[in-house]
Amino acid sequence: MTRPEGETGSWLIGGAGRSGKTTLANILAANSRTIAGFPLEGVFHVYLQRRFPFFRHQRLRVMREYLSRPRYMNAARTEVEYPTDHFEANAEKLIAELPDTIDNPVALFAWLLDRYAESRDKSNWAVFDLLPELRYATYRRLIPGIRLAVMRRDPREAIAEGLFWRTYPDAPADRARRFKSMLFQWSLSCAVTQSLSARFGNEILVVSFNKLLADDAEEQRRIAWAFDMDIAAVRAAFTFQPSFTFTEGRGFCGPDGAWHHLLDDEELAQIDAVANGHARHPDMRALLALAPHAPVLARSIGDTLMYPGTNLIRRANALRQGLRDTAAGIRLALRAEARS
Repeated sequence: MTRPEGETGSWLIGGAGRSGKTTLANILAANSRTIAGFPLEGVFHVYLQRRFPFFRHQRLRVMREYLSRPRYMNAARTEVEYPTDHFEANAEKLIAELPDTIDNPVALFAWLLDRYAESRDKSNWAVFDLLPELRYATYRRLIPGIRLAVMRRDPREAIAEGLFWRTYPDAPADRARRFKSMLFQWSLSCAVTQSLSARFGNEILVVSFNKLLADDAEEQRRIAWAFDMDIAAVRAAFTFQPSFTFTEGRGFCGPDGAWHHLLDDEELAQIDAVANGHARHPDMRALLALAPHAPVLARSIGDTLMYPGTNLIRRANALRQGLRDTAAGIRLALRAEARS
């Protein structure tokens, strides 16, 4: 696909949790001729929600923080990687090359990923993040030409893995609330992606994780074309059976290879209702109706309803972080003025 001058050909990878986002990024890293899959979460959303007064004076600070921010690689949070593990230059060297036109953190991170792609002889990059579909309209303004691939997995599998991946084979203590949260997240991703597809057309690519695992030739062709890979490479990359695969009558195949009926009949019925566009919870129905028009607000209200205490703590932490970012901006701006 030919891109207009000044526009990227890179991708954000979204979708509900446990839907294959990391898998796709790693497969692109290994198989795409032109796209460098980044192996860690982008966390663009974290910085998009923060405000950085006098951003030009804070760019080195933000870059250092971003490159040294830990990404936890397993459920127990015992395995950690950092973006610095994957960049060949340090923050000081990178900041010296940074164009003056970069005036926000998302554009900064996109520029960093451009350097990452160049270091691997690729022209573009792909990075996964937490529900980037909710903020895609903003991302495409900050990164002209950016496209969105949304991973879609059987909701029974995605929700079961999200529910059990840290406590398997036992259920989490807050099972009912966590189940509803996972159900909402999957439904929210679907509702917003459908709206984005109607609005932005072929900028949005919905990828079926289950079809790829089932050796679906048409899905393989679509992915190979979109991400510049050989169809044979796509086919070979999806020959595994992921944990929490669901089979009627047997239940879910856990990480240990044992089969369990992890979700009860009521939970499966709620998933089936949502997958067919008929959420049973009145609050969820209202939020999903709001989602295409105000996706971030819908997510925020949902989080507040389901986790009011946690959400209050997050807001307090965000306020403290905002004060630190403001103080840092003023301090760095005054320091720069004193030097001039």
